[in-house]
Amino acid sequence: MSLQSLSFASLNLRIRKRVFDLFFNHQIKKNYCNQFEHFITYMIVLNMAGLVLEHIPVIYETREHLFHIFDVVSLAIFSIEYALRLYVAPEDPAFSSAKYPRLAYFKSPFAIIDLISILPFYLGALFDADLRVLRALRLLRLFKLFRALAPAVNEFLELNQDKSYRYKIYALVNETPTSGNLHHIFDMFIVTWVILSVLAVIFESVQSINYYLHSEFIILDGIAVAIFSTEYLMRIYSSPEDPKYKGWLLGRLRSASRPTSIIDLLAILPFYLEAVLHHLFDLRFLRVFRLMRLLKLARYSGATQSLFIVIKREWPVMKAAVFIMLLLVMLAACLGYLFEHEAQPDKFE
Repeated sequence: MSLQSLSFASLNLRIRKRVFDLFFNHQIKKNYCNQFEHFITYMIVLNMAGLVLEHIPVIYETREHLFHIFDVVSLAIFSIEYALRLYVAPEDPAFSSAKYPRLAYFKSPFAIIDLISILPFYLGALFDADLRVLRALRLLRLFKLFRALAPAVNEFLELNQDKSYRYKIYALVNETPTSGNLHHIFDMFIVTWVILSVLAVIFESVQSINYYLHSEFIILDGIAVAIFSTEYLMRIYSSPEDPKYKGWLLGRLRSASRPTSIIDLLAILPFYLEAVLHHLFDLRFLRVFRLMRLLKLARYSGATQSLFIVIKREWPVMKAAVFIMLLLVMLAACLGYLFEHEAQPDKFE
């Protein structure tokens, strides 16, 4: 073998190792692995949203070229991801021990999903046939999300192997030293559903969109309520793990009285009130309160958390200020009445 070939092989090995360490090695903390996975996750979610919007003629027909551009960009990103994973397979401990690491990766479930999710586009480009039915295979991109979930679950179970069931739930919904990456995935999952549910409420008010997706909006709202209800119960159930909320009953009541817990409750309460009392009262107006789900995002914003802390700390001062303002308003109203009611009696009826 020539010196040039050896040099090229050595360079290839270094590049391959570098790419793997930068984007796919979970053992290295300071790399771009999490950012890369988050980016792919966001792209998958956007693709799912695009698939839904494609079935709304009023949106799709006037913006078909934009959907096509987005589909091409997504395909390029997922193709590059697939190619990179195939390229670095010999560095991946899951495949490096195989005789042919790349073949082992190629036959793995996630690789098959990756390939099938991009295959329809290439088949349509190569063959002069109507393969639009294969576009439904793009839904398989949703399963790509499990690639990030599997190692996070294993990490979480390893970190909490000697912990109680309640503590595991607490570590999942709250950031703790043993939460791992699964907690961040859980947060991202909740944030995604908050955004989806709020967007659904907004689009539901557009008659032309609601006409096509009325049933889908109902289903989506039901799923969102189920998810938020489960999250709420998980937080209340596991709250005694926090020293501030010790106590089987009182601790949970104190936890439930927190502003963030009240927001969580208000986010799901309209659904249950309407479901239970719809035969007694017309409670459709409560649906507008579903927009309060946006306030759930406050839990995931450091700036908003700081604002809540400041409000709590300065609450006595704010109450005094509100009291003084009310006094001034009442005083101004009384003075206005005394001096003006004779001149403008019709204004004070």
